[in-house]
Amino acid sequence: MRIWATLKTLSIPQLFKLARLFATRPFYISLSIEASKKAMQVATATYGKTHHKSNKANAFRHALWAMLLGQAAYRKSSDVKKAQDWALKFTNLHEELFVNTTLDREMDLHNNHFGIEALPHYVQATEAEVIGFLKTEAEKAIRISAPEEAHQNRKRLVYISEE
Repeated sequence: MRIWATLKTLSIPQLFKLARLFATRPFYISLSIEASKKAMQVATATYGKTHHKSNKANAFRHALWAMLLGQAAYRKSSDVKKAQDWALKFTNLHEELFVNTTLDREMDLHNNHFGIEALPHYVQATEAEVIGFLKTEAEKAIRISAPEEAHQNRKRLVYISEE
């Protein structure tokens, strides 16, 4: 992940939104970057480059990312609710700043939320435990073709294509 290359793609208003998010929690910058990098590394090691498509591997990556963000925030705060709030704010802002199609965005938000909701059960789990849980959930993911279908499957990961 090339952080500077990614930041260069943002407009001034988008950069201000990002800065505003981190202004109250500057110590979360590095932990958020590390959790983001780790999610990409694990997804690539687990599924290869296929996690860049709208498939089960992508669902896995988004849920993993949210859980890793939450675990990192929990280590800083020792508060599960604060950890969930941080993961939600950061992942939601990411989806706002990096625009997708409506269905892809809904899928990503849904899978991020899935990871955040699972966090209390895995806040102190090992990386291997989290990966094992999410691999199992990714295999049970539900294919959707409309945004409202994600809402109907709150307790499952969702994906769009088989690729």
